[in-house]
Amino acid sequence: MSIKLNAKSKVTTATNSVAASTITADAAIKRADELCVAREKYETETLARSNKELYGILGSVYDLFKQAVGAECIKETVKAMKAVLAKRGVRVQVNTPALTVFVRYVFNSDRKRAYNYASTLMAAVQADVEPAKLAEFIEGKNGVEECKKEFRKKEETVQKEAAIKAATGKVLQQLQTMKAAHVVKIEGAKVQLVEGTNFAFVVARIGSTGTLELLQAVSTTTVGMQNAALKELAKDLIAKQALAAEAAKKKLDIAVTAKAAASMTVRELEMA
Repeated sequence: MSIKLNAKSKVTTATNSVAASTITADAAIKRADELCVAREKYETETLARSNKELYGILGSVYDLFKQAVGAECIKETVKAMKAVLAKRGVRVQVNTPALTVFVRYVFNSDRKRAYNYASTLMAAVQADVEPAKLAEFIEGKNGVEECKKEFRKKEETVQKEAAIKAATGKVLQQLQTMKAAHVVKIEGAKVQLVEGTNFAFVVARIGSTGTLELLQAVSTTTVGMQNAALKELAKDLIAKQALAAEAAKKKLDIAVTAKAAASMTVRELEMA
């Protein structure tokens, strides 16, 4: 069977094409602005509302999982869920985490989506987050995707970040009680501490003899600036602590060696 396009259809199509091509830049900008408003409404209302509902369901799944673990019926529950999932045509591999089985059962979603949600709950488990505070936890991490990334971090990275966080607290405490090495006055310097910050920052140039030449105070201290500075000081503290621990270990090794050598015979020393 062949279909012929009549002349009237051709004319209509051409007319629409011409009409579309005659849009002005002002009209395009106006339409783009309208789309911006629609997008903002979607993000602040529709998306935000749907995310809250999603986080609420995830929190309930997490709570159910913890209850099953606490009631020591987790094995039987997972077995029953696997049987139902099999009837739905969803295959659960033997190396699938139990928490992921709960997620797949409730959401009945594809593997990738289930992995994202399960990783989010795994991150909450690692952080000892209670189910009632799961939504707050996810929002604090800027969403499911960021939670998933955090869960996937290597253990070494997690330990390093924890060490920096602990050292940052020590640095902050030290700075708040530290006696000033020098007090200087910079003409015209006015510093505004915003967002609950505590410290001012001065731009300095390193002199030829290793001295610091103070040039100008930064007019505003933000949380980002302060956190970045504290993080670098924390890293420096960790490095110094590591050097001190290594020096103490070497000193201990020498003492142990000396103790062992004291009871060795001349022959044993010669053969050593």
